[in-house]
Amino acid sequence: MKPERWQQVSRIFESALGLEEDARAAYLCEECGTDESLREDVEKLIASHREAAAEGFMASPAVERVAGLMSSSEDEVEVRLEKGQLLGSYSILERLGAGGMGEVYLAMDTRLDRKVALKILPHEFAADKRRMQRFALEAKAASSLNQPNILTVFEFGESESLAFLATEHIEGETLRDYLRGHQLKLTEALDISSQIVAALEAAHEARIVHRDIKPENVMIRRRDHIVKVLDFGLAKLTEKGDASESGFVTDTEAPTEFKTAPGNVLGTVLYMSPEQSQGLAVDGRSDIWSTGIVIYEMVAGRVPFRGATPSHTIVEILEKEAPPLSLTAKQEVPDELERIVRKALAKSRSERYQTASDLLIDLRNLKKRLDVESEIQRSTASSVSAGLQTPSSTAQESAKQPITTIGPSGVKRAALAGALLAVIVLAALGIRSWLKSTNNVAPSSATAVTANVPPRELTYWITVQKFRSGKPFEKPFQLAGEINFERDYQVRLNLRSPVVGYLYVLNESPRGENPLQILFPSPTSNSGSALVSEKQELQIPEQSWFKFDPEQGTETVWLVWSRAPISDIEVAKRFANPSDRGVIKDARVNESLKHILEESPTDKLQIERQSSPPQTILRTGEPVVTHAIRLAHN
Repeated sequence: MKPERWQQVSRIFESALGLEEDARAAYLCEECGTDESLREDVEKLIASHREAAAEGFMASPAVERVAGLMSSSEDEVEVRLEKGQLLGSYSILERLGAGGMGEVYLAMDTRLDRKVALKILPHEFAADKRRMQRFALEAKAASSLNQPNILTVFEFGESESLAFLATEHIEGETLRDYLRGHQLKLTEALDISSQIVAALEAAHEARIVHRDIKPENVMIRRRDHIVKVLDFGLAKLTEKGDASESGFVTDTEAPTEFKTAPGNVLGTVLYMSPEQSQGLAVDGRSDIWSTGIVIYEMVAGRVPFRGATPSHTIVEILEKEAPPLSLTAKQEVPDELERIVRKALAKSRSERYQTASDLLIDLRNLKKRLDVESEIQRSTASSVSAGLQTPSSTAQESAKQPITTIGPSGVKRAALAGALLAVIVLAALGIRSWLKSTNNVAPSSATAVTANVPPRELTYWITVQKFRSGKPFEKPFQLAGEINFERDYQVRLNLRSPVVGYLYVLNESPRGENPLQILFPSPTSNSGSALVSEKQELQIPEQSWFKFDPEQGTETVWLVWSRAPISDIEVAKRFANPSDRGVIKDARVNESLKHILEESPTDKLQIERQSSPPQTILRTGEPVVTHAIRLAHN
């Protein structure tokens, strides 16, 4: 069907859709006249729209789905490849289906003896030399993307007048099919989202914008649940162009499931960004919008914008705000996830996430937090089942708290609570031991494991680098703890722990009246998060060295290692930026942190220094470890 014909069919369809049956029949008679093929095409669209409404989804609007059925004409020949047929070096095994790129086949690469997916490009696409040249460049760029969440492109070629794309074959299902059979938990939705955004991060760094992110273009590999983003071969290389009056370049080649004229609004409407739905130029932030829609759909089970027709959907995208996830989801939604989705779906590009990297950091941090909270709940439940519980209501309430607030006397209260918990546990152990000895019953393995829960542990060591005239001098060496340092020495702190937890590192200069400085977390270290995984090894600073204060004296580096986030220190993270350089300039925040550090109990902290390798191990049964490293320098 030629573009002019399609526009005529689409116009009549849109107008007829809102009419009653009798009025619609009269309208079609008037508009189509004696052109029976025109009327037949419009009625196909109407019938498909009814079918979609009955199925209850609009992921593939009627105009998109039926257009494919009407795209062939006398000057287009439908190509179907048969099993065993050779296309270049590829032997056809079976037809997998069809998509926006044309027919898709499973084939065997006879050169490398591997299965591939062959995507045969549509005839009208392959016949356009300009578009083919552009597509070849984009396919080449996509094939250079070496990222595990991006479908690998092996080859773009032509054989027997057919243009094809050979990619890796994924044994799994699309995210669309996966969503139909699964009610996703938040952690799973965040995992899938993070993998999608990781793929976009790599593509955007290569200046490739996907422009068609949707569940149909995301595959879930069956064997390991790895996410693969498809069709980067249809993506657009960002480039400069002639700006219109609005300041943007008209996007004339967006990917699409239906065929229309260049310059028209294209793409899958439900996932279009506001700028893409208006036919404006798009960049990586358009992909971020589409990903925000996918995240919303995974959590809520529906897309946020859906109109009776594609035109109505576009109006909603441009004018309405997405309903809060807390109102549409069937599960409890954290405030942080609401914030992430709201920012991804900001109408203005300047208010949206500016890079995929920023979105990825927030998604990963939220997933880490949810994983820790889940582990706390699991551990609490395990302790209860083993008979070593505190009052259940208190335990459950503690597990639900995402933030631990420690004020000036908070550490003392935490220590008192820990001591009380220890008394309860010992009493429970004594009673169980007495009961078991009375009944001559051996202790269960669950009890034995719980009774030997290891204390919280943090290991650190210091790497020292001598400098002379501003340049490294001699090889760096490692220390377990403090020495008297020379002025031109620079140091790096190394830490690890066998358990997951939250780490904060602050520095106090020799001049005690000066503000504290937050060294960790920072935007350039651990993605700005205080959450540290078990056995994760950190070095602070990550890519440089810690310089001593010009004034002679003793730097004090404070380590705070906690089971849960500490809100009073979390608020100080905002000073970890290039402008403030970590210096906590808010007097109230600074004073509060100094109280926390000065009043932290140290009598229950075990300190073990080892010489081979040089390191210091801190152990305690308390929920928070606070330790001062004194770095005296000339």
